[in-house]
Amino acid sequence: METGPRRVSVPVVLDYLLSHLGFFAVLPVLPLLVERLHPGTGPLYVGISLFLFNFAVRGASLFCSGLLHRTRIRHAMTGGLVLAAASFAALPFAPGSIGVLVCLLLAGTGISTNGLMARVYVAMALESPAARNTVFSAVQVAVNVSAALGPIVANFLLAQSLDVTLMLAVAAMYLLAAGLVAVTVPAGLRPGDHDVRPPLRLGLLKVVVTDPLVRRVSVVTAVGSFLYAQFFSAIALQVAELTGSAALRASFFTTNAILVVVVQIPVTAYAQRRLSAGATPFGFLLVGVTIFAAGFAVMGAAGATLVGAFAAVVVFSVAETFFTPTVNTAFSAIPGDRPMVELFNLRQVAATAGESLGGFAGGALFLTAAQFGARPVYWGVLAVVGLLCVLSYPRSRTTTEAAA
Repeated sequence: METGPRRVSVPVVLDYLLSHLGFFAVLPVLPLLVERLHPGTGPLYVGISLFLFNFAVRGASLFCSGLLHRTRIRHAMTGGLVLAAASFAALPFAPGSIGVLVCLLLAGTGISTNGLMARVYVAMALESPAARNTVFSAVQVAVNVSAALGPIVANFLLAQSLDVTLMLAVAAMYLLAAGLVAVTVPAGLRPGDHDVRPPLRLGLLKVVVTDPLVRRVSVVTAVGSFLYAQFFSAIALQVAELTGSAALRASFFTTNAILVVVVQIPVTAYAQRRLSAGATPFGFLLVGVTIFAAGFAVMGAAGATLVGAFAAVVVFSVAETFFTPTVNTAFSAIPGDRPMVELFNLRQVAATAGESLGGFAGGALFLTAAQFGARPVYWGVLAVVGLLCVLSYPRSRTTTEAAA
């Protein structure tokens, strides 16, 4: 029997609110933090660090999907949060540059496990796309409340050279989230309880290529995730170059978070109304990618100034409200008899490819472009990538319904 969205949202929103307070105290400053932990490593190391962290956050759970399919949701979520807490606490003490990469991989693995199982819990407890989208949108609001506060804490502590204090505070947030999940998520529920077969693992890549419904959602998700990853890599680096003020740097990320919280409310109401009327989530994904492309066009034209960068952040924030919650809804709505772990593993494949490559590009390629004075070219290429993705899909009833 389907559970009410409010009852399902309570443990998931609490989980994301606390864990992402820690997550967003790390992510906006991670390119700077990596350089501070090991000065002189260069753009390639920064790019590799961001690639590996994003890869683990989005895709590590793919490698243990069979185990997660048989594991109680409560146990998997709690274990992932504890692993992330331990890894972040160890990060400042990691031996050498390789040790830092290992800590980032383990932290990302814990985050990935918790996130996958939280989404599976929502999809198993709620049957209708509109109800699921409501909960995922509530999660989006919670995440952005955390994103409004996390960068402020991070930039303040880094400005005081309190790197260890920052990482211990992040670990504490993950431990608190683990404790709350342990007492609020229903006991005994496993992803495989109602499925007739285990999820695909290596066969996932074949499905992405051969199934047209999976392929189109995966491609748009990968491109949107690639563009989204620029906010915490290339945009973070450009903001750091524009101003040395910790408060002003934090304000960019806080502005983004506040705008998403404010804008998400009417967008969620609109999406629920359209989805309940029969619209499909795919059109909302295309709208989100289109707005991302517009944001990077603004960044290329005016991002060399603080005012221009703030304007780009405003456009970027609107794109998030259309794109991010709908990714979960779009994958959970793919027809067929696929287990929920498999559906969200498909999501992980697309998001992992997009965000990992986006993080690498936003670190290594952006810094290289900056060395040659070609930042506007970099932003222009991103805008073109987004537009080409959208134009690859003919304007159909699905797209029209979402944009109407």
